[in-house]
Amino acid sequence: MATIEKLENDSILLQGQLDEVQSNFDESQRVFRQIIDFSSKLGATIELNELYENCLQLFKDLLHLDFATLFLATPEQNSLLITDTLGFSKSMVGSFKVRAGVGLPGLVLESQLLEIVEDFKTENRFSIPDVIVENNITSAIATPMMFNKQLFGVIIGHTIKESHFSEAERSLAQIFANQSATAIKNATHIQSLHISEQNLKQRTDEFETIFANSMAGIILVKGRRTLVRCNQRLADFMGYDSPEELQGINMQQFHLSEKRFLDFGRKFYNTLVSGEQVQVEYQLRKKDGHPLWCLLSGKAIDHNSPPELNKGVVWIVDDISQRKEIEEELLKAKKLESIGVLAGGIAHDFNNILTAILGNIELAGYYVSKKDNNVISLLSDAEKATKRAAKLTDQLLTFSKGGEPIKEETPLPELITEAADFVLHGSNVICYYNFSEHLWMVNADSGQIGQVIQNIIINAKHAMPNGGIVTVQCTNFQQTILESPLNISKGDYACISIEDTGVGISEDVIDKIFDPYFTTKQNGNGLGLAICHSIITKHDGTLTVDSLPGKGTTFTIYLPAVRSSENNFTTKTEATLTVKAARVMVMDDEEMLLHLTKSQLTVLGHKPILVIDGAQAIKRYQEMQDIGTPVDLVIMDLTIPGGMGGQEAAEKLLQIDPGAKIIVASGYSNDPVMADYEKYGFCAAITKPFDLKELNNAITSAI
Repeated sequence: MATIEKLENDSILLQGQLDEVQSNFDESQRVFRQIIDFSSKLGATIELNELYENCLQLFKDLLHLDFATLFLATPEQNSLLITDTLGFSKSMVGSFKVRAGVGLPGLVLESQLLEIVEDFKTENRFSIPDVIVENNITSAIATPMMFNKQLFGVIIGHTIKESHFSEAERSLAQIFANQSATAIKNATHIQSLHISEQNLKQRTDEFETIFANSMAGIILVKGRRTLVRCNQRLADFMGYDSPEELQGINMQQFHLSEKRFLDFGRKFYNTLVSGEQVQVEYQLRKKDGHPLWCLLSGKAIDHNSPPELNKGVVWIVDDISQRKEIEEELLKAKKLESIGVLAGGIAHDFNNILTAILGNIELAGYYVSKKDNNVISLLSDAEKATKRAAKLTDQLLTFSKGGEPIKEETPLPELITEAADFVLHGSNVICYYNFSEHLWMVNADSGQIGQVIQNIIINAKHAMPNGGIVTVQCTNFQQTILESPLNISKGDYACISIEDTGVGISEDVIDKIFDPYFTTKQNGNGLGLAICHSIITKHDGTLTVDSLPGKGTTFTIYLPAVRSSENNFTTKTEATLTVKAARVMVMDDEEMLLHLTKSQLTVLGHKPILVIDGAQAIKRYQEMQDIGTPVDLVIMDLTIPGGMGGQEAAEKLLQIDPGAKIIVASGYSNDPVMADYEKYGFCAAITKPFDLKELNNAITSAI
């Protein structure tokens, strides 16, 4: 029992991790990679003209544009000047100035907000320049470039295609524009540090302004070791109170070890001395000893510099720790995906084994004398244990990939009590249940909803370390208005509320509890409630939370309901043999499952025909049709390693006989084919492991 409980707890944790990945992984991975890609490319040069062109080319590629133009704000910030363009004539560069409120760039200068033109033919906010008509331009996006909460410039993209620019594209455009402003500003800072002898005073003043106001950290190093000066931004990055605290320290103090310091010097010193720029991602050590990921851009100070800094180095330091966290999450997601593939394979194989165990236990019960109560009791216990193990594999499969719910009409009382009792078994928490009479059933995946109940109950238990009370109530609920703060459509719902008497959730974190990786627990992974939210959303329901610190927390779940005149507390009727004897072809690559299904079909009164893959099934089906003894029904395993599986075989079989009746069977209960079997030509689906009643019901349904 302890092993099963441990497996179940382990699977709860495993399942949690992939569902978050499944709900967010594909889109988040694409966006994060785009951000990381253009961030890296924007910081690759400090030569302004090259940087301007890079910005425009990256912007065009990012949003699939035909033209791109960069405007920088004048010092007075009352007009914009074209700094560079791709697609339009370069003659406009440096000579075309736009005032606030004039044209699309002037509109952004005035509003300081991203503006969209979906079709210039219907645009009436400003007059359309001739260049737009001449180039057959249809749509445009104009994005403000913000730096230090001020408009630094505007980057505009035009396209000859009509484009609505999605919310995701707009967000990417704004992130790109802001990072472009930072890159241009930093490049300007670095170039401005090269002080000429003829303009020393003016350059010194500019340097001081840049030094004080830069969004990046700046370090001036004498020789290879001594920090001469740094700005406040650098002190903030490194956890110091002021730049003065750092003045004169040995640069070795910023490195995680003496060896890393020496290796760093050997690698880059000669490059710096030669006058080339160095750019590297590197971990520095903060005052408290913790590492900080930074992008270091270094350049030697030339001979015109003040004497105290002469063949010295200026370092520009950008905090890239957040970007590194994103990269680590992407790597974690890849690892989780690999684990998920492994878990799915294990669950599939385990389900095949459980099918054989469950089937043989059940068949043994048919051949044991009804008077032998001891044997019947033992077989019954073994059957229950096998079905419980099957639930573990369901959890592994939910973790392994996708997690799309396989919905069926499900009564809530048994599902909820089983999930809650299992989690609270042996604890000092009491659970009370209150189920309304004639409670509607829900159209749900019982395994996934059970997982939601368990996760919420686990949180409640953790919130009451000294014991407490959990109250679960289920009622029928009708949504009768179109718009509701519950964010659910009109219709019938089952309402599940889970209330605890724990410590509650503070106001500053309650809005974050459904965010992936957010946790207040020392050893938590921040995925439990995120998974719950994802599962309920996939069921077209909603999950809300209400809490008072020190008073307790209530989670409320609304699930689409199925009205039924039957009482949900009644058990399902036993299988009855209402179908006449039929020729049933069974396709499975596992020999023990073929023999088991043969015995099961024989008990049910059918004639079994056994094949091991799709090619053999099609051949045998055609042969029996030709000799006048056609197959009445085919049960196909979905996955045949090294052979034709059920999906492809069903497609080919239906070409031979459009009226063929085919049941799909699989240990991958969350495969899309199982969730929507009719779309793929099947007339029923059965999930491994299955018992005689489930097999008979599937056959009855199909025939």
